[in-house]
Amino acid sequence: MSAQLAPRPARQAKPKPNLRALEAPQRRAATLPFVFVMAAILAIGMVGMVVLATALQDQAFAVQAKQHEANALANRVSQLESQVADARSIKNLAITAQGLGMRPNPYAVPMRLSDGLVFGTPRPVQGNEVPETRYLSDAEAAAQIAAYNQAEADRVAKLKAAAAAKKAAEAAKKAAAAANQTGTDQ
Repeated sequence: MSAQLAPRPARQAKPKPNLRALEAPQRRAATLPFVFVMAAILAIGMVGMVVLATALQDQAFAVQAKQHEANALANRVSQLESQVADARSIKNLAITAQGLGMRPNPYAVPMRLSDGLVFGTPRPVQGNEVPETRYLSDAEAAAQIAAYNQAEADRVAKLKAAAAAKKAAEAAKKAAAAANQTGTDQ
């Protein structure tokens, strides 16, 4: 390989551009109507945004009100379930049974439910087998609490009256002692 330079291509003359006269430009659209159209589009967009924001806010308030209502209803359901649980409780069953004249039986005998076989000899209850067992209804318990509170208030009042009588006796005793001392001083 040789290090010779490659021949350069000959320069060709560029063709001259084909120039011609242009027609007068057509009249441009007026700027004033364009500005009015753009302002109208902008105004419609802003009014739309305000209306959309107001509608969303109204819906948010409605959702919040429904949530408060749902919370209130959930609380009511919880209260009702609690009342049902209380009504099904063993305590309530015992109170109702006692109200119907039933008494607890300490002589219970087992029974197989599959065939009804009783193991042992059942004994009837007289009602005095478990005298210390007594179930109170809410009204009876409230009456007992009120009676206890009244008895405690009476006890405190008697103690205060006794303390006041003791102070009065001491004051009278001091007054008598002071009168005797002034009588002997003369």
